[in-house]
Amino acid sequence: MKIDLLKGERNYSEKYALIDAKSIAMLLRDGHLIRSRTYYAGDYAGVDILTDLQTAMKSASLTPRQSESIAWVYGHDVTLDAAGTLMGITKQAVRHAVTTATEKIAAVFKQWNYSETNGDLLKEGEAIAQ
Repeated sequence: MKIDLLKGERNYSEKYALIDAKSIAMLLRDGHLIRSRTYYAGDYAGVDILTDLQTAMKSASLTPRQSESIAWVYGHDVTLDAAGTLMGITKQAVRHAVTTATEKIAAVFKQWNYSETNGDLLKEGEAIAQ
């Protein structure tokens, strides 16, 4: 019997390319599901991708408004309108903050060459080979 030890990691790599703001938004949106799978089903690939996401968010130098917008919209699952009301800003300002934040996070993953599937992923502090 053969066991595919990299199946979970490969599934996340296929679903969340992590090379653009759209894929980061998808990952943030599905964060609750991934967390529950890591807790209840022992999904270690999910733990890895969520850990990498948190590291990328810290490395992305998000502004306080961007961090708060991400927390409300993806962490607490509130609408852009509700997040704007809670933050005292407009829906458009929340949308802009979320979009800019996801772009910054995607740029970190891109710098790490995270979409590479060869296993030679760069992490924070490592140099990119030219």
